[in-house]
Amino acid sequence: MKLALIHDWFDKYGGAERVINSIDKCMSFDYYFAYADIMKKKDKLIMFNGKNPEINTSYLLKFLGNKFRFALPFFPLVTKNFNSQNRKKYSVDLVISSSWCLSKGFRIGNETHICYIQARNFKYVWDEYDNYFPGILGLMFLPFRKYLQRFDKKMAKNPDYIIANSIYVQNWIEKNYKVKSSVIYPPVSIENFNLRTINISDSEYYVTVGRLVKYKRFDLLVKAFIKLNKKLIVIGDGPEKSKLEQSAKNSDKIIFTGYLSSTEINNYITNAKAFVFSSLEDFGIAPVEAQACGTPVIAYGKGGVLETIIEGKTGVFFYKQQVENIIEAVENFEKNIKDFNPIVIRENSKKFSEEVFIKKLNLFVEENIS
Repeated sequence: MKLALIHDWFDKYGGAERVINSIDKCMSFDYYFAYADIMKKKDKLIMFNGKNPEINTSYLLKFLGNKFRFALPFFPLVTKNFNSQNRKKYSVDLVISSSWCLSKGFRIGNETHICYIQARNFKYVWDEYDNYFPGILGLMFLPFRKYLQRFDKKMAKNPDYIIANSIYVQNWIEKNYKVKSSVIYPPVSIENFNLRTINISDSEYYVTVGRLVKYKRFDLLVKAFIKLNKKLIVIGDGPEKSKLEQSAKNSDKIIFTGYLSSTEINNYITNAKAFVFSSLEDFGIAPVEAQACGTPVIAYGKGGVLETIIEGKTGVFFYKQQVENIIEAVENFEKNIKDFNPIVIRENSKKFSEEVFIKKLNLFVEENIS
């Protein structure tokens, strides 16, 4: 049986590419596809477990290099052309696709197609349209938006089976695509994190980690902790960093570290009083990694975190992205800090391990592929 893997595009090694790494561990693929491939070789070796396979890419996007996203209005043409391009060259029996945009539309024959939905798909034209096309640009692009939404719905009918990375995404799929899906949570490398040795109540700071971009709402955390007069370590880099630093210039409680290595990040999280998380995420790997350290999480109570955090045992939620709500959640956490047991917190994280992911994916394939 010939197996193929398709990913939307390979550019940077992030959360979606960690899923690819685990999928590649449990299956032996004959062919690899992506609409674009600009990833550095060192990252590709990590993703493919020491291999550097040939990636079959779109002829139409190749000449755009790292500007391939500018072809967004023409993605329907790109998808159709890519199917035609590969139909002439390859014959496969099973396709595993990793999709947050186009890969669910891959079809080159009568192969069985299992699609792993990494997030709410095609966010440019659905939930985050206003972020990508603000103001007058949004009005100008509106005709393309309706067209691309219809195209995206059509693509969602293509896979034989769809797996969502959370119940939150599963519900989104049913609402927008009117199709059913199963849920398998993405893999988190629990074994890379050590259980904390310092008591939670003895910790002197809170920590948050991520790319400093607008939608993750780090601005709310900074404002809240200035008002709380509590120490917050902000780990990460991104376009919002200078603005955030400026907003905290009069406070000695907000520390920006910039980019750090995994070891340094783990050390900060392991010794923090709590990990704070202010963005809406489809799953949210960082809160699970914090729990793997036995560190409780204070999170915005919407999205995937509702499935990974147990309120009152492994974390605390705030239900509005507002400074006052964050302050209230932190104060509530500190009042009940003795209720949080690092061993219980870490145990919860194990439900999302790579071992569990691989076992469930293999079982799903065995049950649905004759």
